[in-house]
Amino acid sequence: MSTSQIFVTTVVVLLSLSLVQCVDETESKDVKAMAPESDARQDDMSDMDIMGALSDCNETFRIDMSYLLALNESGSFPDETDRTPKCYVRCVLEMVDVASAIGQFDPERAEAALMGIRGVRALSNVKEVAVTCADRQETCKCERSYQFIKCLMEMEIKMSEKS
Repeated sequence: MSTSQIFVTTVVVLLSLSLVQCVDETESKDVKAMAPESDARQDDMSDMDIMGALSDCNETFRIDMSYLLALNESGSFPDETDRTPKCYVRCVLEMVDVASAIGQFDPERAEAALMGIRGVRALSNVKEVAVTCADRQETCKCERSYQFIKCLMEMEIKMSEKS
């Protein structure tokens, strides 16, 4: 199993073990405060500690490994009504600074994260796709984060299949 598959599997495991419901933005908890602090998180994209973020977020948002595998293979979770995996994605994206606490996405960091997750580069224009995928209307930050990563993953998977 490759590092990217282990990563995706870990993410899925963490998300499916608990149910989390979206709340009004004013009641929303700070994900970085909920997850243990990661010493490896740095501003430099080359030092993005995705595996550390996956592990840290698993402490708060436990998911089943099958969710990560499904996300890696299809671009989506098998049960899209379960909020825990979506909040796990939010946690990971915030921990690696792809998503801000207010739900904005950084296309450059998204490109580095996708490379870390997928380990391939089928998309030659990840940054442009990330800009498109970042245009989200969801009010729930967990749902918004999930739809963002789903958009990126589905686009990358489609491009991988074509090449």
